[in-house]
Amino acid sequence: MKSIASKTLALGLTLAFLATGCSKAPTELTDDAAKNSLGISNVTSIAHNQSPVSDSEYGSNYTAQDKVSVTYSVDLADGLLNQTVTKEACFYFDRTSGIWDLKEETLVSCEVDTTDLPGSSWISEGLNAELLTGLFGDAAKDSNGTLYIRFLKKMGMFSFNLANDKNTSSERFFETIGTNVKIALVTDSGITEGKAQVRGGSVTDSGELFLDLENDYGRVNLCFGKDAVAISEREYDEATGKEVSASKVYMDSMPVFELTTTSIEDGEWKRECGRQEGNLSPSLTWKPVEGATRYVIVMIDITTTRWLYWYMITDKTELSEGEFTDPEVYTGPYPAGTHTYEIHVIALKDEPQDVSFKVDARGGDIQSYVDFVNTAKDGSTGNVISYGTIKAPYTSPELYYGYR
Repeated sequence: MKSIASKTLALGLTLAFLATGCSKAPTELTDDAAKNSLGISNVTSIAHNQSPVSDSEYGSNYTAQDKVSVTYSVDLADGLLNQTVTKEACFYFDRTSGIWDLKEETLVSCEVDTTDLPGSSWISEGLNAELLTGLFGDAAKDSNGTLYIRFLKKMGMFSFNLANDKNTSSERFFETIGTNVKIALVTDSGITEGKAQVRGGSVTDSGELFLDLENDYGRVNLCFGKDAVAISEREYDEATGKEVSASKVYMDSMPVFELTTTSIEDGEWKRECGRQEGNLSPSLTWKPVEGATRYVIVMIDITTTRWLYWYMITDKTELSEGEFTDPEVYTGPYPAGTHTYEIHVIALKDEPQDVSFKVDARGGDIQSYVDFVNTAKDGSTGNVISYGTIKAPYTSPELYYGYR
């Protein structure tokens, strides 16, 4: 049922148009009509602010406006990335045609979840020799080889400039900091390896991710998901001549089980999980994994430093919130600002080899922990069966906690 205010607005608009001899009073701009005009889908929220206009900059035929705020999501690059975009759009009602015309679009924000990109591998076939020369110099001259790309585990941030004059209604440009990749050119005559940096790029409403790769030879632009498609890490290692050791776990090819928690509220870890707010370890639940006798819990900060916050070995499949408060086992988040904290539960056949990982200290990425526990206490390899992952941000309530 419409509110009294909206009824009053509709009546006022109708009377205004009747007074000017208008035959078509403005109707409400529907969500579907706004989305169709903007050419977007996967809308997560949309809000309208309709009002009459007496003097439109687009002419006297436009007699009402609706300022629409819309937030939507787009999957990028084979589903590895996701972007969330917020726009403001201004529609004007044409009293002659009875149609709402889209006149302005303004980009308010764009966020890209890049947490799954580090460590990913890609293959690009059919690139011309000129483009390959931009990454490998004369080694790629007259070559029709295959390009392999691997993003390093540690990766810089994507920084969007909303005022960039290159931005369009459907494409947004960004810069990156400290984003490094390994590259390899495989031809009939051999393998040429190199390095490059991601200097910038763009994302589109069509789900395309463009990245500018640069090194001493030049700079090229590739569309990930089109020019380059995702492959497994093992495929990358085999294609580029790397040793495929029994002690290494290829996580992107392993079974993954569901990990649940009650310690995430409104998309973030509960405040009480923080070191200064209770230091309560999060709750975790998962179904028993066939063949597993032990489970390793690893919690790391994946935003910046791969700091280790929780490491333990258990035979349980359910941990209650606050079950661990010993700072030598669990130290809750505390760096200033918002960081993303990822918990992994690794299912093992047997007790892993002995080690003492220091909590609340710089550690490695999750791959280093998985590779380590893949060796059992008796020295045999192939100890890892599967794993589960859950992640969420945490915002420290006090800035004086310090920042790493």
